[in-house]
Amino acid sequence: MLVYAKTDIGRAREMNQDFIYTSDNFEDMQLCILADGMGGYKGGEIASTLATVAAKTYIENNFKEIDYSNPEEIKELIRKAMEYANIEILEIAKGNEELEQMGTTLEICLKYGNKVYIGHIGDSRIYRIRKNIIRRITTDHSYVETLVKDRNNN
Repeated sequence: MLVYAKTDIGRAREMNQDFIYTSDNFEDMQLCILADGMGGYKGGEIASTLATVAAKTYIENNFKEIDYSNPEEIKELIRKAMEYANIEILEIAKGNEELEQMGTTLEICLKYGNKVYIGHIGDSRIYRIRKNIIRRITTDHSYVETLVKDRNNN
């Protein structure tokens, strides 16, 4: 699997709060993580870094403990990694009044064998490119996306 990642600070922010991690292929497992701190709140860059490092650490520490032939166990590993990342952010935020509103998106892509598993929260996106066709495979968790869905369903 080839992985490409691109971040852009955009026009409204002074700081890029994105944090990306990609692993080498390790024991037939490849891991890619993207987090984008919530702009407009203090600590977005801290939240994105914490989330990425926490999710990576959780997956790497627990990957050998699961039955990788069971897709449900891999999905649960990703879910728990995202939950762990959230707990880490909340713990830091609780201890610092300036950071209590910090948050981040989190995208996890774990390739094992010939299958890819995804965890997604927020409005960052994951796309798949196959045979020169680009397909968006995540749906934003945002107010705007909700409005678009409601409009399309009426």
